[in-house]
Order: sequence, then C-alpha cells, then structure tokens
Amino acid sequence: MDRKVNVAYLKTGMYVSKLDRPWIDTPFLLEGFLIQTENELSVLNQYCSYVYIDTNRGIGATHYIEKAARLKTNPYLERFLQDNRKKVQYENTKSTKEEFPTAQIALEDACDQVAHIMDDVKQGKNLNIQAVRGVVEPILDSIIRNSEAYMWLLMMQKKSAYTYSHSVNNCALAIAFGRFMGLPKKDLRTLSTGLLMMDMGSVNIPQGILNKKGELTDAEYRVVKKHVEQGVKILKTTKGINTDIINITLTHHERFDGNGYPSALQGTQIPVYGRMAAIIDCYDAMTSKRPFSTAKSPYTALQKIYNCRGSAFQPELVEQFLQCMGVYPTGSLVEMTNGEVAIVLEQNLTQRMRPKIMLILNEEKTHFMEYKIIDLAKQFQDSSNLPLNIYRGLDPGTYDIDPTEYYL
Repeated sequence: MDRKVNVAYLKTGMYVSKLDRPWIDTPFLLEGFLIQTENELSVLNQYCSYVYIDTNRGIGATHYIEKAARLKTNPYLERFLQDNRKKVQYENTKSTKEEFPTAQIALEDACDQVAHIMDDVKQGKNLNIQAVRGVVEPILDSIIRNSEAYMWLLMMQKKSAYTYSHSVNNCALAIAFGRFMGLPKKDLRTLSTGLLMMDMGSVNIPQGILNKKGELTDAEYRVVKKHVEQGVKILKTTKGINTDIINITLTHHERFDGNGYPSALQGTQIPVYGRMAAIIDCYDAMTSKRPFSTAKSPYTALQKIYNCRGSAFQPELVEQFLQCMGVYPTGSLVEMTNGEVAIVLEQNLTQRMRPKIMLILNEEKTHFMEYKIIDLAKQFQDSSNLPLNIYRGLDPGTYDIDPTEYYL
C-alpha cells in the first residue's frame, strides 16, 4: 500500500515506490528501492519534499501526508484579507514612553517564565498551562495599550537563549500583528498562546544540533523537523489547549506554495493562524543572532519576506505584516538622505515611510553631542532646508552602533 510521507519522516527499512518528481531527475537508478543507508536518506532529502512508500514491502512511518483535511481556521480573518474590514479598531491608551516600564517588566518576566516552562517539559513534566497564561496576559495587555513600547524592547533585549527569546518574540509579534488586523482580545490570546508554544517540541532536540554553528546535515535537519510532531503531541496531552493552538504548532512550517512540512499543505488548506505564524517565525529568526548566523536588519528581513510573497507566504498576509511593522520597523538602524544615521523609535500609522526617529550620527558619521528626536511626519527638511527622508536600512552594528544600547 502506497502512503505519502514527508522526507523528514523517512528512515532506513522503508520502501520508496514513487517520488514527487520524475525518477530521471534524480540520481536513483531504480524506480523503487528499499532505503538501506544514511546516504540514500540524504539524497532523498536533497531532491524531494515528499515521497510515497509501500508499507507492504517495507516498514511504515510515524506520520503520513493524508488528503488535506479541512483544518479549523478563523473566518473573520479570512474575510478581512478580502475586504480589509477590521472587527476592532485599536487606539493607543498610553504613550510609548508611559508604557515602556510596564512592557519592560512583562518582557523580562516572560523570558524567565518561558525558560522554566520549557525546562519542566524537557524533564518530562506536564506543560503548565497556567504558567503559559501568566506569560501571555501581561504582554497582551501591554501591546493592546501601546504596541510600540514592546516592539522597541524586542530590539533592545540581549538574547542569551534563542529558543526562549524566540518564543516570547513570536508571542509579542503575533499580538501586534493581530492587533493591527483588528482581532478581538479573545482571538489575540489564542493566536499569541499558539505562537508562544509552537516550538515546544524543540525541547527534545539535542543541544548539539540546536547550537550547531555550521550548516546542519540532512540527518540533523530531519531531527529538527520532528519538533512539529513532538510539539503537537505535547499540546494534545495538555488540558485547556484548544484546536486553534494545536493547529498553529502543526502548520507553522507549512508554506503557501505547498513546499513546507510536515504535510505539504498549500494555500488556504493552512489555517490563517498558521499562515501568520510562518511569517512571524521567519521574521524573528532572521532578525535574531543565532549560533550559525548573524542577525539581519529588520528592513532586510522584511524585504526577504516580501520577496517570498506568493511562494512561501500568502501575498495578502505579507502586505498586512509589512503595514503592521512599517517599512523601517521600530528599533531599526537607518541612514538618512543627508547621510545622518538614526534609530527608528516609533511608527506613524498613516505615514509608514516617515516614522519618529532618534538621530545618532551626523553626516560625517560622528556622534551628535545630544541625540535629537524627530517626527518625520511633521518635519520634512533637515537643518540645511533640504528634503529629509530615510535613504536605506542598515544592519545592526553598522558604524559600530548597537540599537540595543539606546533607550527612550
């Protein structure tokens, strides 16, 4: 019996009967073979996204790609992507400066709590859903009051443990994204809880693989891919976890064009929360320093996401995410048209190309005696009465500037 399997779940002893491409396009000489070596697994992983195995001629898999069952989605958001009608129109009830201290406490507590939550799960304990809610609620309330303070903090924080900070960042970005799209608080809570826990299965991945500085081997990458299945298993055995949250974990590595895993879902077969999670997950990964890569600037990360619209990501969601984050996201390092260098402090919702900035370096790339804050939506000329615009985004560390060292 032929069963469709993602290459992440292949192992020796399985009989490959069909590929996702013509056999002639691969190095395999025979049309159908028993997997006997790690090298054969590596070649399959290199050339294919999925294959068919004959379970009568070899062992079975732990996870199959079945005909796409319709997973639960958020009908309001599906409509919003077509008509742009927000269910809730949020307004800031506190200024960025007023919200900053509260947001800072929420972030610090969240990182500590997530570390404890994941360490407990790693030790075989049950997932503490009350602790999870204790992480989500302060972040949720803070971003509802003012999203800019938390976005600035995400850029400022010193990330010591990527897995923990990545989960917290995903949670916060999900709230900001959902807030921008007009989700009610109840739905924001579901979305952010799902994003916080979607990498829970990573606790079972060996640290040597998670912290590897070089490129992963095919075998190591197969191990990493299994965090989806392991995460779903953890959530399904936890009371108080709804289907939407489980489906976020299940689908956050699916891709709009069907080239994701574990089930090669495509388009709207992927619930809208999963489509959002894919964008957020990639954005935070790119803007974070990891063992094998340096952090990209928010501007560069958004450009890469934009370039993947229609392939990895749904075009309408990419457009919404770019509008939410701004062309130059809060915390970005930017160079002005007159050569001065600044940090983006706050977005202007009606003029995304003209945020509020803090000038750090003059046109000669030396520090100003005093850092000047400018709202580009109100000031259109520099001190020489020339047009003042952002010229380009800069990578963190350019001109030896670390945006995390600058506070409001």
